[in-house]
Amino acid sequence: MSQVHTLLLRLEGPMQSWGYRSRFDYRDTALEPTRSGVIGLICAAMGIARDEYAKCKDKDGKPLFDCIRLGVRVDREGRPERDYHTALDVIKADASGKDTVQSWRDYLADASFTVGLESANVSLLNEIAHALQNPKWFLFLGRKAFPLAVPPVETANPIKVGSLEEVLLSGASGKRVVLEQADGERTQHDWPLCFGQRRFKPRSMHVQFDGKGDSE
Repeated sequence: MSQVHTLLLRLEGPMQSWGYRSRFDYRDTALEPTRSGVIGLICAAMGIARDEYAKCKDKDGKPLFDCIRLGVRVDREGRPERDYHTALDVIKADASGKDTVQSWRDYLADASFTVGLESANVSLLNEIAHALQNPKWFLFLGRKAFPLAVPPVETANPIKVGSLEEVLLSGASGKRVVLEQADGERTQHDWPLCFGQRRFKPRSMHVQFDGKGDSE
């Protein structure tokens, strides 16, 4: 079995939002970056359009990013906030008149995360790191209005030898760490199958604090 490596990303900004069940007038956010959000960030850096994502395969014909296991260390939780929006004079679907549309949008203020991408495919991790250091498209934290405060990848040595557990839990000091795990106690519908058609599948995760499990 090949040695796994972990690419570290830093996702930090004044505002970020990682929706995973948003519908119409309500845009939610998870408490940490979602898999769909992180993969979307990588796709933007690599210049992969929404309708091209499902066509991205490895040499064996498997989805390109399926070999990556994702983990998140919450370095700073941030504050959950909610914006209230109204849009005036929106034409109704039946053209019978105009209406006022309300919407609510959640986000995290002043949060900071370390994201780990674990894989035995070091070549892919290097390709991702290079793309994030030299992005083809604008990078943002879940929404286009939310730019990154710092570069997502260190300029030197961003790829560490070892698993998510070895890399993210090292020096965690009581911080919350969320790791993809087949038998995890938490499930989130954010594994992207096709961005263009907004198709996702469930993903299981395990939550730990300072190396100890938590059954939230």
